[in-house]
Amino acid sequence: MQLSPGPLAGRFSMVHLGNLSVLMISTNQVLLLNGERGHHCIGFSLEVTGNTTDQRVQCQTFHPHALYGFNQNLQECHFQLSAGSISIITVTTSDFFNAFLTRTGYPHLIEPLLTSNCLNLDQATHRRLANQLGEVLRHPPTSQRACRQRTQELLTSFLDCLQSPTGELEPFDLTSRQQLVQEFVRWGISNAKTSLTLDEICQQLYTSRRTLILGTKENFHCGPMELLRTIRLQQVHALLRSPAERDREGLSQVSEVAAFCGFRSRGHFAKAYQEHFAESPRTTLLRSA
Repeated sequence: MQLSPGPLAGRFSMVHLGNLSVLMISTNQVLLLNGERGHHCIGFSLEVTGNTTDQRVQCQTFHPHALYGFNQNLQECHFQLSAGSISIITVTTSDFFNAFLTRTGYPHLIEPLLTSNCLNLDQATHRRLANQLGEVLRHPPTSQRACRQRTQELLTSFLDCLQSPTGELEPFDLTSRQQLVQEFVRWGISNAKTSLTLDEICQQLYTSRRTLILGTKENFHCGPMELLRTIRLQQVHALLRSPAERDREGLSQVSEVAAFCGFRSRGHFAKAYQEHFAESPRTTLLRSA
């Protein structure tokens, strides 16, 4: 989901090594990646530019020289990317990584991965790891043997980070407000079309107006109703870009898509869409044809 207004530009690339994948996301806008992580899925993510102003993981501040995302108890991804950032994420399964730790004689490192989601590194170690991951993305291996070798090298590097005397695992403990913000985002994605007041939403989430407003402003620099509008705009944008999704919902015109996503005023919708995506909804629709 695009959180900041303006034309979106960036790049996504991925290298699949078999039991492990490396992906890179660069963006000129603030983005929120939200959804299920997958069964037994874990990740090791870092940001390579130092641009972590709006970077968040599970609503927690992102430290510039750190690895995130490896907590094995997490079932949901809630990852916010800063404008101008480049994030590299290594994805594997907890079973595969735990088997590697056990096979190499470090099964005692599994327990800390259940209680932490952030490993602070020194700048030099962080830079070496970022360069190693970047090399995989720039020069993907072309044979199964090379893939296995690269996988082993990356696993060994993550192990070295966990054992580094300068590395520091932070306890993973979400505040009630951080949990509330994530719950509100989930609610918003599932109920964006529902026309409710802020007080009615707070009743459904069993929270107060003040707590919800403070939580969304801390994380997204906007109030809950503005964030809900952004969610709706993103859902409109996704439908306008996908003829297959529009056909599935029986939608063809911009006005039908807007109404389907909960917008009642054409003029208000068109202005909000133009401001957020820097183009008219009709332009998005025509480009998808």
